[in-house]
Amino acid sequence: MYQTNELAELAGITPRAVRYYEKVGLLKAQREVENNYRLFDQQQVDQLQQILFYRELDFSIQQIKTILADEHADRLQVLTAQKQALLAKRQKLDALIELADQTILDEKGQKHMTDEEKFTAFKTQMLKTNEQQYGKEIREKYGNQTVEAANAKMLHMTAADYERFQALEKDLFKQLAALIRTRGLNSPEARQAFEDHKAWLEMTWPQYSAAAHRGLADMYLQDDRFQSYYDNKVGVGATALLCQIIKKYAK
Repeated sequence: MYQTNELAELAGITPRAVRYYEKVGLLKAQREVENNYRLFDQQQVDQLQQILFYRELDFSIQQIKTILADEHADRLQVLTAQKQALLAKRQKLDALIELADQTILDEKGQKHMTDEEKFTAFKTQMLKTNEQQYGKEIREKYGNQTVEAANAKMLHMTAADYERFQALEKDLFKQLAALIRTRGLNSPEARQAFEDHKAWLEMTWPQYSAAAHRGLADMYLQDDRFQSYYDNKVGVGATALLCQIIKKYAK
């Protein structure tokens, strides 16, 4: 049996981390009758090894709880999916490191950055801003793997791709502005608004699905930050209208 400090030393982590894992339900200590010390048996030692293994692979606490609670969990499937998420994350980090190297050389006057390289810097900053504003909600809804893959896809857009990306959104705003006045969900404008939004998503999403599209519409309505984006760009009611269009055409 191990006390909290002893288990922490054995695992190479802090006592605070052990107490945290116990607090969130990943570890379960026994209580020593005489002095009320927390004691961890061999089963909990093995459990902690599993926790630390999954944490090293960047699994969230909730993911670890789900895996450990399900005796029939397909570890191979779980690990394969997480590997793909880590590969996407590595791809993004490799691109950022390369950008940093090129920028350093440009600042030193040893290499002139091309417009394409500067464009990459712009996309990187945009992704950083999006992560700060919406990252938590998006990751909770779609998972780290999907978000990292989408970020990598955005980061590798060409200037021409990004120009089309912006053009699709601009046309979407135009269609919504017209529809706010008419509310014609069966009109060609409504259909075009849907196609614009779908194509806009497909340029960053790893894989499009109608179900995910409808889920995004729900998120737009549930969060004031998402709702205000289209309302501010087009007019009050634009977000609700777009969501109605998505619900109608995303089949």
